Amino acid sequence: MRVQHSKFDELRIQVVEEALDRGNVALTARKHGISPYSLYKWVKQYRDEVEINMGKKKNIKQLNDPQTAQEWEQKYEQAAKLLGEKELEIAILRDLVKKKYPHIQFKWPENGS
Repeated sequence: MRVQHSKFDELRIQVVEEALDRGNVALTARKHGISPYSLYKWVKQYRDEVEINMGKKKNIKQLNDPQTAQEWEQKYEQAAKLLGEKELEIAILRDLVKKKYPHIQFKWPENGS
């Protein structure tokens, strides 16, 4: 892994970020006068580096995972509470849709998807 970045690396990162922001690699490549194939390769390398860095962060987060049964219980209770709130929100939204459009009969999926 390189510690120092040359000006070319900084320029390449700027072009790649512009392409990702714009969502059109070919157009960005044309704007900067480079081959779209090269820019696609740069984007792939950039994404790979980001994923590697994110993987390192995930490993650090794993150290903060709950270790005791009590911590797991607290996590479970928080998740159950969040799930209950979301189910209530969905039920309220369904009722609103039924009230606003009573002439339309909806068939809601049973599994929530």
